[in-house]
Amino acid sequence: MSDLARLLAWADEWLAGPGSILLMTDYDGTLTPIVDDPADAVLATQTREDLARLARSPRAGVAVISGRGLEDLRGRVALDDIIYAGCHGLEIEGPDLAFRHPDALAQQDMLWAVGDVLVRHAPSVRGMRVETKALAVAVHYRHVAADEIRRVEIELARAISEQGGRLKIFHGSKVIEVLPQVAWTKGECALWIQERLRASLPEPVLWLYLGDDWTDEHAFEVLSGQALTIRVGDAVPASKAAYRLDDVTEVHQLLALLADGVAAESPA
Repeated sequence: MSDLARLLAWADEWLAGPGSILLMTDYDGTLTPIVDDPADAVLATQTREDLARLARSPRAGVAVISGRGLEDLRGRVALDDIIYAGCHGLEIEGPDLAFRHPDALAQQDMLWAVGDVLVRHAPSVRGMRVETKALAVAVHYRHVAADEIRRVEIELARAISEQGGRLKIFHGSKVIEVLPQVAWTKGECALWIQERLRASLPEPVLWLYLGDDWTDEHAFEVLSGQALTIRVGDAVPASKAAYRLDDVTEVHQLLALLADGVAAESPA
């Protein structure tokens, strides 16, 4: 039996009882396919409707946790009743919730200064694109020639050196992320959200966390034994997630079943 079949069977059985669902998911590569230009990652209408049905139900809570900036993420999902966590969980907003990591805020000016330097130097490397966010800077090099990628790294190192700060640098899929030096990952973000939602959800709660990115591996590790951790795609064979879905299409199948389940009349 595939992991998808297992998850569908377990979720269907769970929702036949009195319990509830807590769904946490990444955006790019999980709710939407990975695309060459991140601006083209558009949420499908049916996926939005399934998320909306989950969010409207008293038997479900929904959070989208992404490396995207908070406002970008909110604009793409465009639902009022869910929780949004941007910049890999450093900024969180939702109904009656608002959080900015204080240690990250203390380094915001330094991040913006690094971003400004990179924006000025980006035209010198053909295809390099710099995305400045509230609490992060992303340097995209998907369209940079292979023999020019070293120049991207040089420009990044120079910008950070000029500002004299200690920042975290992570390499993703054709992107380098610059983040504040704080002890906070998507895993700590997920725990923070769960702590604030659990009292409002009927017990018992089935917690699912889905992601495809290297940053989601932190959450898989932190949430081991607490949530059903689900890796999307096959980019990291040694994932810390307990389950794997092949692609975004399988994610959509799972979301549809969850949405149908919570929309059904609650059992007596």
